[in-house]
Amino acid sequence: MKNIRMIALAGAAVLALGLGGCASTAENMRAQGYGPDYSQGYGDGCDSGRKAGGSMFDQFKKDVRRYDSNHKYKEGWDDGYKECRSEEKQLMKNINESSREQAIRDSVKYRY
Repeated sequence: MKNIRMIALAGAAVLALGLGGCASTAENMRAQGYGPDYSQGYGDGCDSGRKAGGSMFDQFKKDVRRYDSNHKYKEGWDDGYKECRSEEKQLMKNINESSREQAIRDSVKYRY
C-alpha cells in the first residue's frame, strides 16, 4: 500500500513540475531580459529536452527553419534542451531510486 502511495506522489510531483515548470518559459525568460528569439528557442528546447529525458507530458518542439537561420533561437534551443533533459533525467532517476528503496523496505518488513 505504501509503495502505491509513493508512486502516486511521485507521479503527482512529475505532473506538477511538467505542467508548471516550463509552461511559460519563453515569457519568464523575456521578463528576465532575454530576447524573444533566444527565449522561444529555450522554451522549445526545454520541452524537447524533457521529452528526451523521459517525460510523458512534453512534446518535441523545434522550428527547424528558424533553428537553421536564427543564431539566437538555435542557441536558446540548444541550451534549453541540455538543461531540461538533464533535469528530467535526474528527476526520473530520483523517482526510480525512491520506488526501489520503498520496495526493499516493504520486502524486509513483510519477511519477518
